[in-house]
Amino acid sequence: MKKIYITLFSLLILLAACQNKKANPSDDIKSITIKNTELGRQTMFRITCESFDKYFPKPTVTNVISKAGIDTLMRVLGDMKVIDNDQEPDVRGKIYITHKDNKVDTVCLGTQVVKYKQLTYETPQKLLLIIQQ
Repeated sequence: MKKIYITLFSLLILLAACQNKKANPSDDIKSITIKNTELGRQTMFRITCESFDKYFPKPTVTNVISKAGIDTLMRVLGDMKVIDNDQEPDVRGKIYITHKDNKVDTVCLGTQVVKYKQLTYETPQKLLLIIQQ
């Protein structure tokens, strides 16, 4: 009888451990492409996400395909702080996140705010440092 309780208890612990394991959101990511200009570049007017390629036709391009690089970037993006205003970024970079099903998410990067999935975030300094490397 004692063996039955021990076996059941062990199975319950194993089941709980399996259910608590969260899927890593970056497991769905195939690659990340970062296009940017100098982050401190001054312009006479605000550059929108849609006009970034027009005003910066030869940006610096970085392709991230390593698991460690993707994990790092997705962790930084996942930890961003949402802000409650509709401020649009003065765009100095765009980040394209390509999923394994070839769906692409676009992050519009300004030095003060970021637009990602229709939300406005405070730009994390860590993200700026990663891009400048």
